[in-house]
Amino acid sequence: MVLVIGPSRVGKTTLVQVVEQHLLARASVRMQSDPGHMPVVRFTAVGPGSGRYDWMDYYKAVLRQLGDPFVDRVAASVRVRDMREAAEVALIQRQPYAVLIDEAHHLAKAANGRRLQDHLDHLKYLENRTGVSHVLVGTYEMRPFRTVNAQLACRSLDVHFPRYDAAKTGDRTIFRSVLWALQRQLPLADEPPLVEQQWEYLYARSIGCIGLLKIHLNRALELALAEDARTVTSAHLRATALAEDRLKLALSAALAGEADLAEPDGADDRLLTLLGLDTAAMIQGMSGLQRRPRVGGGKPGERRPGRDLIGAAAAPDLREDEDHDGDDAHCATG
Repeated sequence: MVLVIGPSRVGKTTLVQVVEQHLLARASVRMQSDPGHMPVVRFTAVGPGSGRYDWMDYYKAVLRQLGDPFVDRVAASVRVRDMREAAEVALIQRQPYAVLIDEAHHLAKAANGRRLQDHLDHLKYLENRTGVSHVLVGTYEMRPFRTVNAQLACRSLDVHFPRYDAAKTGDRTIFRSVLWALQRQLPLADEPPLVEQQWEYLYARSIGCIGLLKIHLNRALELALAEDARTVTSAHLRATALAEDRLKLALSAALAGEADLAEPDGADDRLLTLLGLDTAAMIQGMSGLQRRPRVGGGKPGERRPGRDLIGAAAAPDLREDEDHDGDDAHCATG
């Protein structure tokens, strides 16, 4: 299970569309030889209307995406179990690469504690039953999905899709590049110099989220066209910007999510300590295993200079061994 997590209006839905197009292109050859193959299932999770997530919405969305001709004609009395089995069979037969669920944070809104775990366990069951991975895309409200229990924590992959951070040189460069591409697309008589004169203001009013930036530019463009202006001016931008209190709320949620997903320093040491391993003692022990210098400075396998004992000087040891051998033989015969 893949969890794509990021702030609102950062471009997650656009990312889902790009992934879908990539999977369709990847399966183009296979679809010609196997017309029943459907490379991807993509839909948007419906928000809970009664305080709990309705799995019938999920089953119907899957069947609808897989081309089931009867899904919208199902009688109101049909059982949820029957719809679940129909969705499972459709996924097994169509063999999509993945099920992409946008706005998946609705599962978190619909469930807390045990119920959230039940929802994710059910998705895990569907993956095991059908062999199809699920990609859940949503806001930072999906953070509890990562640690709802130990099994799911080890079976899911996090993909953090953050906003652009202008404090980082690379992010600042990309944001300015995106802004330049957008200003060139504005249908105006004169191209506005947004990158040269307004990029910091537009960054502040979008908190680094391209979706918010596009909304702002569209509103400013609409106002400029209504006034028959030749270009978008700073007055148009300021008249259509989001209010500070709204942006502070969005930024606060984004910063909290970023801090929660960032792994603090010292994680390895903390894990080793929990496993009962003292890292300081390990380092000291490894340093004691370092090779000691050889006495005499000779090479390995090279004998030091000196005379070997010869003749009678070496014989007593041999005689002593022979005497012991004789005693052992005498004891054995006795």
